[in-house]
Parts: sequence; structure tokens; C-alpha cells
Amino acid sequence: MNPARYVAVEKLTGRFLGANILRLDLRPLWTELAQDSRVLGAQARLNFFRLRLEIEIRERSPLVALEIVGQGSFWVDREGVILEPAEGARVRAKAVAPGRVAPELVEAALAWERLPRPLAERFPVLDLTSSEAVAPGPPVLLLGAICQVPEKLGILSALWREGLLEGQALVDLRFRDIVVLKRAKGR
Repeated sequence: MNPARYVAVEKLTGRFLGANILRLDLRPLWTELAQDSRVLGAQARLNFFRLRLEIEIRERSPLVALEIVGQGSFWVDREGVILEPAEGARVRAKAVAPGRVAPELVEAALAWERLPRPLAERFPVLDLTSSEAVAPGPPVLLLGAICQVPEKLGILSALWREGLLEGQALVDLRFRDIVVLKRAKGR
């Protein structure tokens, strides 16, 4: 499928409709494309035999929804570029630069979105706004460094399948190969 989009000839040629294809000024178009965060890259090809200028634009693909602190919920791509607004984000994060989040936040959010549905319902939000990942429970879930979240979620899924999360107030997966389960008071 080739979703072709067309640009008015006047935008490329100025005011002249019958302008020479070799004299087209593409600078305004490239400037506009460079300012659009949805554009990953663009390439122009000139086909002399058909008298056609073809411009291929590669767009960024929304991958996961994040709630960016102080900005709202947005879709981000694999590289962490903030795209269009989103709804229902289950992961909170901070932008590292205008229009960007860290790629490791995207990887952690993807792993979080892949949790089994019953486990995802139990932990509706993952907070990645500090250097360590936290999911307010119950039980409160401490996952450690953000770059380790995908690995730690595998351990969490295994604990859930074994029924070890029931009656816990705190699940701490921050330490190497050690799982700390703290029982809720009164249990």
C-alpha cells in the first residue's frame, strides 16, 4: 500500500505552474519536514522520463503511551521522540530533553504493557519519574533501575503465577537475585 500525499505545485515552484522541474526549490519543503517531529526522514527522487519528482517521507511510528510529567499523555516512538497526544497511558515518565524521553524508558514501558492482563490490572501505573521504577500497589512494587525493568517484570510474573503476591504490602526486586516480600499488617 502506498499512501501518496500531494503538495500544491505552487509550494515548490513559487507562482509558476509550468516551471522547469530542474528549477524546483525544495528548501521550504525540507525546512517544514525537519520541524515536524513525526518525520523520521525524507528522500527526493527525480524521474526524468516521467517528468516526476517523487518525495518519500518516512514517518515515526507511535509505540507506547506515556504520561509525561507536566505535559500530559503522549505517544512516543522507539527512540523516545514524543509524538501526538494519547489517552490511557499506564506509565509516568519525565522528558530528558524538549520533545524526548530516554529510550530505556520506552523499553521499560513496552515491557510493562506486555504484562498479563490480570497482573496489569493489579498494578495500573508504573512510575519512572525517578532513577528507580516504582508501581504503587497494593503491594507496592520496587523494581530498581529503569534499565532493569524488563528483566524484573519477568520475575514479577513468576511470583504472580505462584500466588506469592497475595497478602504482601511490599515487593522489592531491586537487589541482585534477591526478592524481598513484606507481608501486610494483620496477615
